[in-house]
This record gives sequence, structure tokens and C-alpha cells, in this order.
Amino acid sequence: MENDAFDPNLRQLFLKNATRNVYTNNGVIYLQEDRADKLYIVLSGYVRLSYIMEDGSTILYAIVPPGQSFGELGVYDWSVYMDSATAIGDVSVFSVRAEVFHSDISGNSSPKDALSTLIVDRYKTFIDVTRCLHLSNLPARLAASLLRLVESLGQTTDYRGRNCPSLGAMVTQSDLGAMARGTRGNVNRVLRKWILDGLVAIEDRKIILLDPDGLELTALNVGDN
Repeated sequence: MENDAFDPNLRQLFLKNATRNVYTNNGVIYLQEDRADKLYIVLSGYVRLSYIMEDGSTILYAIVPPGQSFGELGVYDWSVYMDSATAIGDVSVFSVRAEVFHSDISGNSSPKDALSTLIVDRYKTFIDVTRCLHLSNLPARLAASLLRLVESLGQTTDYRGRNCPSLGAMVTQSDLGAMARGTRGNVNRVLRKWILDGLVAIEDRKIILLDPDGLELTALNVGDN
């Protein structure tokens, strides 16, 4: 557990009440509208968070790395999960019962305060996703999605003597299409053009961002799309 929302006392409280679970590739951790009875924290592997829109389409809005939590919104108000969570490859998680976050403990922090901090971060993600989905073209949406992912996952790769932000093999072109409202084929075509333009490179199944500033211009519809 590495989340900054948890002070040492809370961390010990949550660990005391946590259960460890393991999921295999594409294993369902929970579904949207399931009763939100647990908060989850990723120990190893990565988790996809997706959301079913009113028109029935599904968007992938986040990939959760080790040390981060998910399932916060429904746990906070004793309701249902607002998204669906599935495993990318083999995943190990801690699950903490929802009632732990509604208990009172002595000290300056409370479980619900910690949960509030996590929810603020999740809402920021929702805002970023909403902005991305309303961008006018696929290159803009894809650029915004790439930039958001490299910021949240924090991965880098040494590429020809440069340390560049990158996305590992756990992020597929199908995932990017689900984030940017495009097909896998259209995402592939945009990436191939960006390779020629020097914006990205693909090596060992990694997408390497060579020119983040250029991608930011593309996301703002300023660059040559």
C-alpha cells in the first residue's frame, strides 16, 4: 500500500482488515452496478476501469498501477460501483470491507477522510476523460489519452540515450481505442503516422513518447492531425 491518502495508523488499520485476492487475465473483479462492499488496492499487475455509457458503448477510462486504489465512489456512499474492474494479466489486490471506512478511530485522520482524498483524485480522472471524449478528432483524443496514461502510470524507457515516457505492453492498441473512441485499426494508423512524424516510437511492444510537447499540441487540435 503506497497511496499517500493513508497515514501510518490508517495503513495499519486497513492492512489488518484486508484480504488478498488474485485474478488472472481479464478476470472480473467487479461489475458496474454491483454493490460496492469493498475498496481495492493493487499489489501487483494492472487493472482496467471501464464505464458503460448511456448509449450502451463502453469506454476505458483508467488503468490502475500497483499501489493505487479503485472502487472508491460506491464505497463512500454505501451504494454501487460506478465502473467495472478487470485484470490485465495476473493481478494481486488487497480488498478492504466498506464498513472499515465508516468506522471511527482516534487520532487526526479517519478512514472516511482518507477515502475522500481518493475520491477527489478519481473525480479528476473523470474530468480529464470527459474533456478527452469531447475532442473533435481521433488524433486529439488519442494524444490526450497517451499523455494521461504516461502521467498516471509513471513509466519511462531508455531510447537511444534518452529517458522517455512510455507505455508498456499491458496497454494494447485496443485499450487505446476504448479510451479514445476509435477502432484498433484507426489507432494503429494514427500511431504509424506519428512514428513517421517523430512523435512516438514502438519498440518491444512499448509505445515510447519521443515528443510529448508535440502530442500536447495535437491534443489541443493545434498540430497537424
